[in-house]
Amino acid sequence: MMRYNERQVVKIAMLYYLKDLDQDEIARRLGLSRQSVSRHLRRARDLGIVQFKINSPTEVTFAEQELELETAFGLKAAIIAPVNLNLDDLIKEAIGEYAAAFVEQSVVDGDVLGVSWSSTVYACAKNLKNTVVKDLTICQLNGSMDVADFSTRAEFIISKIAIVLKAKTSSLPAPMLVDSPEILNSIMADTRIKNSFDIAQRATIGIFGIGSINQESSLYQTGYMSPQILDELRARKAVGDIAGHFFDARGEICDQRLESRTLAVPKSAFGTMRLSIALAGGAQKLEAIEGALAGKWCNVLVTDEITAQSLIRRRNAGLGGAAT
Repeated sequence: MMRYNERQVVKIAMLYYLKDLDQDEIARRLGLSRQSVSRHLRRARDLGIVQFKINSPTEVTFAEQELELETAFGLKAAIIAPVNLNLDDLIKEAIGEYAAAFVEQSVVDGDVLGVSWSSTVYACAKNLKNTVVKDLTICQLNGSMDVADFSTRAEFIISKIAIVLKAKTSSLPAPMLVDSPEILNSIMADTRIKNSFDIAQRATIGIFGIGSINQESSLYQTGYMSPQILDELRARKAVGDIAGHFFDARGEICDQRLESRTLAVPKSAFGTMRLSIALAGGAQKLEAIEGALAGKWCNVLVTDEITAQSLIRRRNAGLGGAAT
């Protein structure tokens, strides 16, 4: 026979879950403290009186994997785009779509949204929908690139985002990589560049891709990374880049010579962002993603399901970056 205190647990559970009363209302109705109501609800779950079932098996699997990624790598959020084919264009489009949805629900009044150019970031930009926010600024996190595909240029991407979100823009009308540190210092002395750079360093949200160190990378394809530089980066154990910063498997910048010629916000700026959102997927990006996670370049990762599974599997095997 059920004891009275167990019946009380059932009654409180019914009032809370079936009658939609909040805990304060239940406490007043039954003459209990709010803490007591909370304990009874917890006991209802522990005893199996209340059981939860989520009727979406596929989404449950993704949610579990996202939680595992968040815990393993200390992320604020992990978002898995449902793509189980290692096809680059398909992966970019899916990641862009899911990243756009995350940005839409995350941006708030007064945000400064920093963007680094990439084809995956462009996929995010073109999937964004109108979101009611005030006093929003879109800026570049790094200098521009002279790429043949105009749609992946930073100025085009920030313009597209600004139109959708009705935001102000701040561009960096200068190359990302210049010939010498002296030239970079001269560019940074320009008032307009300095003002835009200061805005970029105050970004509250960052959206950026993660590049790989191979001949398929955007930097190599555009000619900014010559075969010689590619070989030198490999010799220095570089595994990836973010906004023109090249890093090793620990996420540490590994080529100070290139760094001294690169127009981009420093790594420290990514650490001060409320949301630093990395968009990357595909087998060829796995090592670069692991390096970015190890170096804490991002606190949000949007990736595809195969890459997510690989990250989890390698992490559980003791591979893929430093412990959190």
